Amino acid sequence: MPEGDTLRRLANRIDERFAGARVERAAMRDPRLVGCDLAGSVLLEADAYGKHLFVRFDDGRTLHAHLVMTGGFEVGRPSREAEWKRRVELWFESGRLTGVEVPILGVLPTIEEHEIIDRLGPDLCSPAGPPDVDEIARLLTADAAQPLTGALLDQRCVAGFGNIYVNDVPFITGVNPFQPIGSIGGLSDLVAVGTALIRSNAERGPQNTTGRRLQTDARWVHGVGRRPCPICGSRLEYRSGRQTPWQRSITWCPSCQPTRERADVRMDRARRLIALHPAVKQAVFPPASP
Repeated sequence: MPEGDTLRRLANRIDERFAGARVERAAMRDPRLVGCDLAGSVLLEADAYGKHLFVRFDDGRTLHAHLVMTGGFEVGRPSREAEWKRRVELWFESGRLTGVEVPILGVLPTIEEHEIIDRLGPDLCSPAGPPDVDEIARLLTADAAQPLTGALLDQRCVAGFGNIYVNDVPFITGVNPFQPIGSIGGLSDLVAVGTALIRSNAERGPQNTTGRRLQTDARWVHGVGRRPCPICGSRLEYRSGRQTPWQRSITWCPSCQPTRERADVRMDRARRLIALHPAVKQAVFPPASP
């Protein structure tokens, strides 16, 4: 799933394969790219900010992409997808870069990238280091009545979280996804747990939230439907994107994540649930009770 960690790893792969290489041929099959030709330019670097990809060239232009839910880039070998799906295709001496079914795609002057970035919150997977979780918590609570999960998905507050993390981080910290954001105690701690998970996964690979089977996309509740809760055994609740205010599906445990007038983030629970995950070394936990 193309979330902040996916985009950071994609940018790194493009950099490793093509940074400093000249585009020998370019095919632009998207109507938004009519008239653009990147042939002859040198790929300087690829970068990501939240869920946005920026591929920069030496002629002062940037290929910008947002994968939404369906798009992807293939790095290296020729794509086997149908030609009409290959919206942009760049040939290099060492391989090919192909954007497949990318919903948001364009070429802009590199100096105008900030017009996209300025609309976004702090980048969770920035190579410069972790963001200020207190600042993110302040941005999230600007609309105190907004449900937790809806707030976490608002890229204007925090750039990079997608459906995997907004399902599993509330579960890990024991907070109901519909809890009004302004009624959550310890919100910065919840953000810190999510930040540690997504940054760790950006560094090492799969979008794993459990710490089990680390080479796989093992998750606590995202995508499991109405199965028994993996912690307490209660039947999980599920709502489709048509049934949530934020228009994305959600799974939660009504016993582990009850609705309350005021909910406190359970860092004791979070410590247990990510104990096997490398993210536990990045998250800051209060001292354990004697």
